[in-house]
Amino acid sequence: MRIDRTRKTVKGGRISSSRVLVAVGDGKGNVGLGVGKARNAPEAIAKALNRARKTMIRVPMDGYTITHEVTAKVGGAVILLKPASRGTGIIAGGATRQIIEVSGIRDILTKSLGSGNVFNRAKACFKALTLLRTPREVAEARGFSVMDMLGRAVEDPYATEEPEEATPRAVAPRYDDTLDDEADEDE
Repeated sequence: MRIDRTRKTVKGGRISSSRVLVAVGDGKGNVGLGVGKARNAPEAIAKALNRARKTMIRVPMDGYTITHEVTAKVGGAVILLKPASRGTGIIAGGATRQIIEVSGIRDILTKSLGSGNVFNRAKACFKALTLLRTPREVAEARGFSVMDMLGRAVEDPYATEEPEEATPRAVAPRYDDTLDDEADEDE
């Protein structure tokens, strides 16, 4: 989703390094987020993909939307996720949109509040997705059945399919060539 290039000045000169943020998902309700740091971008991307695959979670869904409204805060970034009716689409921008797209959610409303930091917004979106609970969990905690609580059955479109060995899709990081040009000019 994003590549940041940093430079550190030491006695011998400048040392460049990269920080990469990656979201992976199978498009069927599973999503993961990872950050990787290394001296060069390809190594950082590999580390971020590894970490994202390890942190994959299952997103509870009702149809092709989320089960309930949720808010999460990381640093100064606040993300609000709301379920949407069928056909609404993904109303989101930036890092939030990319995470939701790879997760398989098709209808959702989002609002980004506070800080515009891409890393914190992405982490807040991922945290919000981890805070989601299934209607079954909520009904059991309240001592009801799902049918009594909602008055209808809840369907997860991806739960009925046979689990297959799908390769996770990764969001390609945006790489700004101007950063390399600036680095060459400085040296």
